Amino acid sequence: MGDYWSQMYDWKNKMNKFMGDDFWTDFQDMFVSNGPLVNLYESGNELICTVYLPGVSNIEDVDVYIHYRTLKVKGQTKMVLKGYRNVQEEYKHGPFERIVELPFPVREKPIDATYKRGILMVHLHRLIDSKEDKKRLKIKDAEAGEE
Repeated sequence: MGDYWSQMYDWKNKMNKFMGDDFWTDFQDMFVSNGPLVNLYESGNELICTVYLPGVSNIEDVDVYIHYRTLKVKGQTKMVLKGYRNVQEEYKHGPFERIVELPFPVREKPIDATYKRGILMVHLHRLIDSKEDKKRLKIKDAEAGEE
């Protein structure tokens, strides 16, 4: 998914040179992510994913799924200011779902997820498959049978 968006931005930059920068003002919503913003931080065999979730009133309404190289965050945010109407909205409220491709496979345990001040932080660990022990390959001597 990440590769798709980088190709789109490359294409957009090439079109800017051809059509001019003003051409894209009508299409800017097309390049905005449908889900919350995500940052990934890596250190050795650990990965921290931060998800920007302002307006979560009950963290129990947010679901996080981890599978191999995929993080999925699903839930709902809301901001209600009684007596006011929305004039400008740069970060969306309502139901959301975001799927993020991780840079490497991760273990199912331990996983630690915390929510503080509008940021969901998920701490993951690299999956290291112990079954991949190196085995010595037996080499057949093709000349041993010949005289």
